[in-house]
Amino acid sequence: MRAYGDYIRETKRLLGSYNKMKVAALNLTEEIEETERFLEDEGIAAMRYGDDRISGGSGELTATEAAAARRIRMEGWIAQLRARRDALERTVRAMDRALESLHNADAELIRGRYMNGLSWAQVAERLNYTEKWAQEKGGRVLRDVALMLFGVTVRPAQLNLPLY
Repeated sequence: MRAYGDYIRETKRLLGSYNKMKVAALNLTEEIEETERFLEDEGIAAMRYGDDRISGGSGELTATEAAAARRIRMEGWIAQLRARRDALERTVRAMDRALESLHNADAELIRGRYMNGLSWAQVAERLNYTEKWAQEKGGRVLRDVALMLFGVTVRPAQLNLPLY
């Protein structure tokens, strides 16, 4: 089981990577589309058994078999790219939902500090808070975001009360 601090650190990391994750998902989509276009252009010739010599033991693939093997590898590669893209998109959507559920000032606090990399002083100035208040409020909001991203397992042990 992960420690409470691990969830908070992971939430900070995810928020800091938000913009990069969105770009990575778009890039993966483009790579998938390009690979699919390549597959459409590359056909596999039908086997001609009358002209091909079948001698058991060369271990080399015919041109048709090599094209089929390439196609299988590329389809596997596309499946891996899709899985990576889908995981990124799920994480981005979860962060979007978490931020949308916050009050506007709280969302701006999180966006400013973790997603835009501003200092607490800069965030506080933008929101007309003191730096200390921004840090305290930011910590509470960060815990709320972590709870929304990871569920009740993120709660500190002292708050995990048995449910009867």
